[in-house]
Amino acid sequence: MAAMSNLRHLKRGEVEPPPPAQDVLRVYGMKFCPYVQRLKLVLTAKGIEHETVNINLAKKPKWFLAKNPRGKVPVIEKNGEILYESDITSEYVDEVYPGRRLRTLDPFRRAKEMIALGDFTEGMSGIYGFIQTSNDQKQNTHLIQARKGFAKFDKIMQTNAHPYLCGNQPGMTDYMIWPHLERIGATRPEILALYPAIQVYFGRMGEDDAVKACRHSDELHRQFIDGYKSRNWVYDLGTVEEYHFVSSTGGKLKSKM
Repeated sequence: MAAMSNLRHLKRGEVEPPPPAQDVLRVYGMKFCPYVQRLKLVLTAKGIEHETVNINLAKKPKWFLAKNPRGKVPVIEKNGEILYESDITSEYVDEVYPGRRLRTLDPFRRAKEMIALGDFTEGMSGIYGFIQTSNDQKQNTHLIQARKGFAKFDKIMQTNAHPYLCGNQPGMTDYMIWPHLERIGATRPEILALYPAIQVYFGRMGEDDAVKACRHSDELHRQFIDGYKSRNWVYDLGTVEEYHFVSSTGGKLKSKM
C-alpha cells in the first residue's frame, strides 16, 4: 500500500508546495483514486522513482487547479512541464523511462486489448452507477449493465491464450483494469464469483508485485466507499504521514512515493 502514498491530502487554503527538484518526477494524486492507482502501478512495475503530493478533491487548492483546470488526478510534473489523465501519463512514463515496456507494441493485439477494456469498462460503469444511487429500479438497471459488460469480458478471458490480457506478464491494459477490479473484489465479491475466468484473472493479478505494492486492504476500500456514497469524503484514512519539504527553494520531498 505504500506505493499509493499515505501523505496527507492538501486542501483549499493550504500553501502550494515548492516545485519538485530538477529532474524529479512528482505525482499529484489521491490515495483512493483508481485512476491514480493506474499510474502508480505503471511507475512501480517499471521501478520509477517519484514523489507524491496528495490532493483533497472535495476542497481542491487553487494552485492545483492552475496546474490542471480539469481538477482531476493524476497529474505529473517534472522540470516545469505538466501532464494529466491516467492513460496519457501512464503511456508517457512507459515510453520515456527505461525498464520493461508495458504497452503492447503489436497494433492488432493492442486493438484487441482495447475491445476487452471497453467491455470491462461497461461493466464497471454499471457498478459505479449502482453505488451512486439508492433507487431500487436504478440499481437494478445498473446491475444489468454491469453483468452484460462483465459477461463479455469473461468470455474474452476464457479464450485468451495468455495468463494476462497483455501476455505472459501484466502489461499496460492489465494495469488499467486492475484498480477497478480491486474495488469489486473489496465491495462486491459475489459479482466476481459469477464469472470464473475473471475470478482466475483476479487471483493472478493479485500475485503481481506491483499490484501488491499498490493495493489497499478491503476494509480500507469499504471505509472510503461508504463515505463516498454518503458524500462525506474522508481522504486521510488509515496511516497518514506529513510532508517534510527540505527547503522552500530545493523543492524536494523527504517522503517519497
